[in-house]
Amino acid sequence: MIKVIDRTIYNKEKETIKNLIADLFKNDNDIIANLEETMEHLDFIFSQEKNKSFLLLNIEDNELVCMVNFLEYNNILNDWCLFSVFTKKEKRKKGYAKDIIKEGIKIVKENKGNRIIAGIEYDNIPSEQLHEKLGFKYCGLDWDEIDDGFPEKHKAYIWRC
Repeated sequence: MIKVIDRTIYNKEKETIKNLIADLFKNDNDIIANLEETMEHLDFIFSQEKNKSFLLLNIEDNELVCMVNFLEYNNILNDWCLFSVFTKKEKRKKGYAKDIIKEGIKIVKENKGNRIIAGIEYDNIPSEQLHEKLGFKYCGLDWDEIDDGFPEKHKAYIWRC
């Protein structure tokens, strides 16, 4: 079941969400699986009151198996960013990330989004392949070349609504 977390739900259920994410990262030695950085990032996106944001959690049997979050980073152009796609190690390659990103795209469309930008690390071939299957195109730029504030050393993939 995919659960949509908006600003209000996040602020009310922050500790529960943190515990779910901690369990998701447990037993994963991936450098991206950093609970403190993830929570700081979520606090940041949900503090952006002028921009919409949401977190999607795929929960099965009370266990978080996959997550992704979206932020409307430019509310004039209706541009969104997709961040932090993460699937529990033993659940990878089973379609969870594909399904959760598709749900996020649907929500962005409902919010009249123009495009979604995803930053993918240069050595993350599985993520590149996943995003390409979903219609994202590599634009030939690093993510930080799209706009200030984006992380460096990530390829910029764009999906147009």
